[in-house]
Amino acid sequence: MDLNSSNKVALWAGIGGSEAGIGAEIMAVAYDLRSMILCSIVLIATDFWWGHSESMQRYEEAKANGDAIGMEQYKWRKSRAIRRTTNKFVDYMTYLLVGAYLGIAITEPMGWGYHMYTAAGALGIGCLAEIASILGHYCYLKLGIEVKTKDVWRWLIRFIVNILTLRGMLIGKAADQTINDKTNKDY
Repeated sequence: MDLNSSNKVALWAGIGGSEAGIGAEIMAVAYDLRSMILCSIVLIATDFWWGHSESMQRYEEAKANGDAIGMEQYKWRKSRAIRRTTNKFVDYMTYLLVGAYLGIAITEPMGWGYHMYTAAGALGIGCLAEIASILGHYCYLKLGIEVKTKDVWRWLIRFIVNILTLRGMLIGKAADQTINDKTNKDY
């Protein structure tokens, strides 16, 4: 099928119009969640700093012990660090967009809530992951305790359950029972 010039203009105008509409929604979501985006940027930068500091300390410990494998493992690689940090930011912005569009497509039509809540929830998951990573780095550097990420996640979940318990006893009891049922099983 051969498109004449007027059909091509109409086709591209339609594509451009739909992209402009989607772009406007994306910018509206980004504007409404600008504080959360800034928070995620600060958390990513903090994790980068603490991760770099932990890597340097572990490298020095391996060097002092004459551990060549440990030295190679914790050797500072600038390109890898920048790539991983940039990838985190892209991942968190993807969480934001997926959360917003799930809200637009599912929660708003069903009357469950505003799409900003789902976007904030999705970006909040990324922020919690950064907080878990930062706590792990901090505990190693300042307290000398090696903490695994899953232990930090358990602590954060327990903290959230305690907050829910303070807000409402039924919500807290239900969340506590759910968490205990899942954590006591061997996977």
